[in-house]
Amino acid sequence: MELIVGSGPLVVLLDDRETAEKLKPSLPECSLLAFPARDWDRELTPWKAPGLRGKDPDFGGEAEAFLTKLLAAVSEAEAALRSKPETKLLMGYSLGGLFALWTGTRTDVFPLLASVSGSLWYDGWCQYLEGHPCLGKRVYLSLGEKEPKARNPRMARVGECTERTEALLRASRVWGALGW
Repeated sequence: MELIVGSGPLVVLLDDRETAEKLKPSLPECSLLAFPARDWDRELTPWKAPGLRGKDPDFGGEAEAFLTKLLAAVSEAEAALRSKPETKLLMGYSLGGLFALWTGTRTDVFPLLASVSGSLWYDGWCQYLEGHPCLGKRVYLSLGEKEPKARNPRMARVGECTERTEALLRASRVWGALGW
């Protein structure tokens, strides 16, 4: 856990301090908490799933344990800040984006969620979201142009799954600008 102190909202980045340092100039009014996973395929996946390729290890499905650690780190960070932030944003890239959205179905600690090129192709994600509404207030989704063109057929579903996720979030009125 690395905390870069500022003022205003707390942005929790599911990445390392180096990435947080690069992001900080674009978020001058925020405090940043860098909280990287050691093993993305194990810690950021909500349930077990087969690896992407035949020889790849399976996804570990240990997101619940990682979430427990993350929430403890957020409490520590809040205690270290001069004032408790009124707003918290959880932001992740790739499997971190999947984890951020999944977290939004498990807790309301993060009213703002951002999934940047999220791995929303993950087996069972859309079906899960259909039965587990997002507790956040606003969600940001992005997807690059290359991701839906992946050679791996599971990953190539990311465009369709991101659109389905957006539709589900819009239907539950959890959509819109991430304004503080």
